[in-house]
Amino acid sequence: MKRILLTIGGAVLAALLLVLLKNEYARLLPVSTYGMQAAIKEQKTENLFIGSSMFRQGLSIDVLEEELPGTSYILSYNGNQPALMAMELEYMLEEGLEIENLYIDLYPYTAAADPWISDTKILLDTDLGFKARAWSLMAETGDASFSDFFEFFVTANNEQLLTWPVNNALVSSQFRNGGTLLQQQGSTREELYALGTLGGREGLNEAQAEGYRKIAELAEDHDLNLYFLETPKYERMYADPDYMELYELCLTQIQELRGEWDGSGSFTLLCAEDLSFDSSDAGYFQDLIHLSAAGRTEYTRQLCAAVKEGAGT
Repeated sequence: MKRILLTIGGAVLAALLLVLLKNEYARLLPVSTYGMQAAIKEQKTENLFIGSSMFRQGLSIDVLEEELPGTSYILSYNGNQPALMAMELEYMLEEGLEIENLYIDLYPYTAAADPWISDTKILLDTDLGFKARAWSLMAETGDASFSDFFEFFVTANNEQLLTWPVNNALVSSQFRNGGTLLQQQGSTREELYALGTLGGREGLNEAQAEGYRKIAELAEDHDLNLYFLETPKYERMYADPDYMELYELCLTQIQELRGEWDGSGSFTLLCAEDLSFDSSDAGYFQDLIHLSAAGRTEYTRQLCAAVKEGAGT
């Protein structure tokens, strides 16, 4: 019996050790061309874009590199939220990444959600301390369960780790400096109007609003030029009262932060409506909120022109 207990105890300790090693040191694996560690490895980027799939599908790395001075990097995770973007920015700054211009995704639905990591790739990019802070935020403000905890710290990304050389090569072939190289096709008007809208939310989430504030504070402290960007949505979204209600709340929140801004850099809010982008052109969209390859090329060209001209509010 004693030998059985020792064997079980040894197995448990070994499993715990593997979990700790994974959560602390997986970030040290050879980096791809996507994610936080790839950005940190560059040590400096003049233009850092942090956002959700709005940025991954909505920004062309080719155009950014062609039009903006210096280097550009797109950090995007599915469902990335303001509270988590603030944590990601702080983590990268603490790791020594130098930034001049910071561009933040302004997507109302992520600002209305409870804090949650939808894209577990974030967990491969960070240390145990980051994960503990993220889990604490999720547990305090959401309905996190033990099964969520187990997935978060134990099972998430195990298949990627087991197939790392192949997975890393695949990711690297699809991205450059965080920007997708895949060419997504546009849609037709009939296809887009057949899609359902995303429904209502109960206003902005307090933790997400605090995330916006934290981002502004970090930009102030590090003398960054700060931009909040709303990527184009299809015309049907701008006619949707649920989306527009959250959109206006986000604008109010960002304008309040702009009024409090005391940084040496600039503070700019640049929305799709500030550009001449045609949100009625179905070919520019994959769905109601994500741009096609043609859409992201056109939007990014207009965005770069506006940035260079100092447009925005």
